[in-house]
Amino acid sequence: MKLYAKIYLIAFALLVVVLFVLPFFSFSGYSIAKNTISELGAQKVSGNWLANLAIILLSIATALLITRQLKLYWKQLIAGYFFCTSFLLTGIYHLAGFDAHTHIFNYTNDALHSLFSFITGFAFCIFSISILFITEKKHQKWQTFAVFLVAFASPFLMWQYPEYKGIFQRILYLVTFGWLFYALTTYQFQIKNNAISRMKRYNKLYENFHKNEK
Repeated sequence: MKLYAKIYLIAFALLVVVLFVLPFFSFSGYSIAKNTISELGAQKVSGNWLANLAIILLSIATALLITRQLKLYWKQLIAGYFFCTSFLLTGIYHLAGFDAHTHIFNYTNDALHSLFSFITGFAFCIFSISILFITEKKHQKWQTFAVFLVAFASPFLMWQYPEYKGIFQRILYLVTFGWLFYALTTYQFQIKNNAISRMKRYNKLYENFHKNEK
């Protein structure tokens, strides 16, 4: 688990750099308060590769950590993979840039990016709710529900106050991905009989695999 946690932290640190440092090297007029990470990764924008790389790496790191920590809970795994896949696709498909007079943009990619951005938010809400059903401690359930509320409310705040959407999105990213790491490394999850049997089968297969390697 330590390896996956370290990979996650590296990817998360890169995202923080993108959120708060890359804007100073992006296009003229970019505002941390008003502009989002999607606009940092838009087509033909200077340094867009770094913004999109951060998204792709963090989605993969999240999938690895989810696989390691939730391997006994297939419903939560599916919800987690759904979130990671949609988030990864926002890093593959990019918004159209702003200078349509100088560049030709791929508006199919632009539409797909917007679609997967919406799906990512929806998928995260499903994933966080699914975690509520396997979390043992009451305060951890409240933490999870609070993060769900942040993820649910943020898009409405960005729509209502577009001049601050950059701030709202940065808060959203820090809260959700910070919680993901905290939850997956510290939460105690319920172990049911069927989960125990799956864990035994997994451990047996793991042992057999290493015996065959030797």
